[in-house]
Amino acid sequence: MAVERGQGQVPNFFRTGSGKVAGMPRLILTLLALAILFCLLCGPVTWTALRLWKRGDLEAFRPLRAVWIAQVALASALIFAADSLGLANPMAWMVATVFAVSLGGAALFALWRMLARITVRGRP
Repeated sequence: MAVERGQGQVPNFFRTGSGKVAGMPRLILTLLALAILFCLLCGPVTWTALRLWKRGDLEAFRPLRAVWIAQVALASALIFAADSLGLANPMAWMVATVFAVSLGGAALFALWRMLARITVRGRP
């Protein structure tokens, strides 16, 4: 008896090699983890730009697009390097790399904006 694919049937792309249905909660958790890591990566530099903007630096948000791209590229390169070296506990290395790149990027961004402000106005 041929069974037509209706409401109770699962498409083949949700099945694993053994024929079992793959877990959607795992996909959702992976996407949630990626969103949290992205917020951790871009959050401090955005917060720094907000603080600078509130202090009168009206162009603080303008270079954020380039800073975010540079941070994602650097974090990705360092994560792939750690993975290719075969370091133990890759998830911890990934979180540590994202955290370090995030804080380093925020510090360098604040220093760069402070130096730009000093050169333009002649005072901090």
